[in-house]
Amino acid sequence: MTAIAPPPTPRMILDTMQDIVRTVDEHAREMNRRWGFNRLPHLVPLEWTERFVSQKRKWEMAVFECVGDPRPEPYEQMRKHGDAMIRAYDKLDELALVAGKSPAAPGTWEFELPDGTPIALVRTRAEIGQVEREPKVQVWCLEEIGQIIAKFPELVLATKSAFPHAEVIQLSTGADVHDALNDSLEDLPGFEPRSITTPTTGHHRHG
Repeated sequence: MTAIAPPPTPRMILDTMQDIVRTVDEHAREMNRRWGFNRLPHLVPLEWTERFVSQKRKWEMAVFECVGDPRPEPYEQMRKHGDAMIRAYDKLDELALVAGKSPAAPGTWEFELPDGTPIALVRTRAEIGQVEREPKVQVWCLEEIGQIIAKFPELVLATKSAFPHAEVIQLSTGADVHDALNDSLEDLPGFEPRSITTPTTGHHRHG
């Protein structure tokens, strides 16, 4: 007789929810690295922009409806819309390429600060004005970063000396979503904070 697997526990469901959010976020970050911050939805026909925005709202609503409700039904809705978000990003990527649009310029690093501020990093001051960007994006060059390191050596260099392989990482999901999911986990017996590590959001595009 085949053994029947026990149903997932609330902790297992909430852990899986976090994994789904991370997967969708990583897909979004990859598209931002490839096309520039928030450019891709505006490089396709308006119909597809509207469909993408609608799907994104459904995804965000599904995530928030799962918060504090670790039942299979909300989880299935979240998983459904997570899959739809990944397909949506891939479709926009395909449509932009068919339309002859160009990905982000080579020689540019793009990432987000912990508060969600988008940053584009270039090599020289001369390249700052050459970056096509959304109004929210701040463009910095390596010379400016060097000036910051020189001004605050005790903060930057001391850390790197003590931890030569350290990386600064952050999650692109809104902090309110992750905080809410963690709050839900804290209500479960035996909860221990879960360490989440993701790749750095900075990405070097080779020139």
